[in-house]
Amino acid sequence: MSLRSRSGCVTCRAKHLKCDESKPSCQLCSTRGVECGGYHLTLRWSRKHEDPTKNVRRSAHTRSRGPNQRWSRTRRQSGPGTNAVARNDAINHDTSSNDTTVGNVVSDPLDLIPFSGADQPTRTALDPTSCDSSIPELPQAITDAPGDLGWSLVSSDPIEMTQESGDLDIADAVIPSRQTICPLSIPPEVNDVSISLIEYWFRDVCGLWSQYDSDFNFNRIIAATLWSTSAAVSTSLRGMSSAYLSTKGPHMQKTAISLMKEATKTISSELLVVKSSHQLEVVPLGLLYGLLCVGTSICWLNATHLGIPLLREAKALLYRINQQSRDLSSEEWDILRTLNRSWAYCELLLSMVADTGSFSQYDIDKIEDVSVDQSPTAQLVQPVMDHIPHPWTGVSTIVTRILTEIMRLCRGYRMSLSQDLFTNHQFMFVEEARALKERLLDLHFEAPAVTVETGDQRTPVQHLVNVAEAYQLVGLIHIYQTFPDLADVSDPNNPWAAWDEFVTPLSLRLVKLIDMLPADSGCKMTQPLLCITASTGLRFGSKEAASKNDNLVGSATGDAESIENCDDMLEYIDHLVQADEALDHLTLTVESRSEILSARCFLMNRLEVLGTVLPPRPIAVAKKLVQAIWNEYNNEGPVPGRVHWVDIMEKNNLRSLFG
Repeated sequence: MSLRSRSGCVTCRAKHLKCDESKPSCQLCSTRGVECGGYHLTLRWSRKHEDPTKNVRRSAHTRSRGPNQRWSRTRRQSGPGTNAVARNDAINHDTSSNDTTVGNVVSDPLDLIPFSGADQPTRTALDPTSCDSSIPELPQAITDAPGDLGWSLVSSDPIEMTQESGDLDIADAVIPSRQTICPLSIPPEVNDVSISLIEYWFRDVCGLWSQYDSDFNFNRIIAATLWSTSAAVSTSLRGMSSAYLSTKGPHMQKTAISLMKEATKTISSELLVVKSSHQLEVVPLGLLYGLLCVGTSICWLNATHLGIPLLREAKALLYRINQQSRDLSSEEWDILRTLNRSWAYCELLLSMVADTGSFSQYDIDKIEDVSVDQSPTAQLVQPVMDHIPHPWTGVSTIVTRILTEIMRLCRGYRMSLSQDLFTNHQFMFVEEARALKERLLDLHFEAPAVTVETGDQRTPVQHLVNVAEAYQLVGLIHIYQTFPDLADVSDPNNPWAAWDEFVTPLSLRLVKLIDMLPADSGCKMTQPLLCITASTGLRFGSKEAASKNDNLVGSATGDAESIENCDDMLEYIDHLVQADEALDHLTLTVESRSEILSARCFLMNRLEVLGTVLPPRPIAVAKKLVQAIWNEYNNEGPVPGRVHWVDIMEKNNLRSLFG
């Protein structure tokens, strides 16, 4: 039996035969009477840092699925096939000079960084996937949207690969089997850094950019469908990959900035075309997705960059799409709702760290509820639990939106205090907070309401339910510490009652929920926000209160000799009772402080771990913010509330996208 060849002439390598590498024609080809293909040098990806048992690729096989599809507003059309090299040129339309820059820095970024998910099967949109015959189909909203109304799917040029690799089908690449992954192979024609970065996005970045990652991840589906036809998507994916790699190797920083700039230029060019049209004839899904990609990941390069200019444009574009959505079918409404849910999460992140009032001209909050458009296919009432998990908002978009309103309200209220606004204006804040609190308390989360599993072994639906419950606690914590009068306390005269009875217990409960979420769960992307909120509720209490406890114990125990010389037996016993009560109170205080201290240590440790599995720069800002909050708490006066986390964040400029 002939041995497999790793070198030799083209003909022998194609047949996996041992070649003697004779020139000008090898002996084996001459013996078989076939034309020798000659010897051509080709670049190969180095896999020296990979686990060979996890990342061996198989040759692509032909499937009977239809051609690649993209979104448009016209009827279905069929186009001629194109060569794979031409398709690569299309997605790298102006990267010849850029590839030189990248090559000067690193020949292949995948050689430098080990897999972040070594225990997970390799995922890529460049390969066909599992040979399992029971592969799930693409969601109906993607595959079967009709072409008569609104958005439709138009066949674009199918990708034709060389005989060595077989035919590649993007639909296959979107839906790999989570349990059964066959070895894959990549044709040498796509061995360039640009494609390496895109593959790295599908393999590592997509998972940390989503609450769960599987065949049903909307982010993965859209990226896999559009990367080969949309310059905005392909450049954005490369920019995201390089931004994440720059946190692993500092030499990638300049390359990452260059690729982010290239993505922004591409997006800006497409945006100018869209803005010049009064009516959208084609739904620019690739442009919208690119804006979300770059806008949410720019903080990976510089943690203080919130991506507001890009996210503002994404909001404006989504607003226009919603305004022109009356003719959409029910399947197309599903896609629009999914995109609106994506924006809901972006707005939650922004509401915590920025004043989004400048977005009011594109007030998507009123548009995101599609029922306001009075479409006959729209749902009249938004359910508490979403039947299909979303990669960003999880299983409850409504709690995400309520929490966004609460964050805005708390920031606005603290800003109004610093600006000495009128009392009646502050009263309006309190009344709005009361209404939001009632809406939040009315929410009840149950896992059975979710009818579709995540498909992610590390992130079951219960994790997403826990995140929804955590968001509910986050909202209550911010309301009670910002508006303590809304807490139904036992002693209204005690300034610490709201904290002792509501804020601190809720924060400790939130810490327990975070502890139930593994750091390597897909929902790790939500945990920085949860950790920061929990930290804001962990006050030890005032120094005066601690001093009062010491005095209480001292007076209760009294002088031993004077107590023993007491002539009144009842008074003697009363001293014993007082001493016992004082010691009990002191014990509770010590236990409470110990529990708070333990919770603080847990949160800092969790943030340390998150810094190793998420882009580390925003996590570093989160750790500084948490420590600054606790430092202020430890030095505050006898009345809580004068020190607020929003004030500390603004004073120290400790802001980033914490998710």
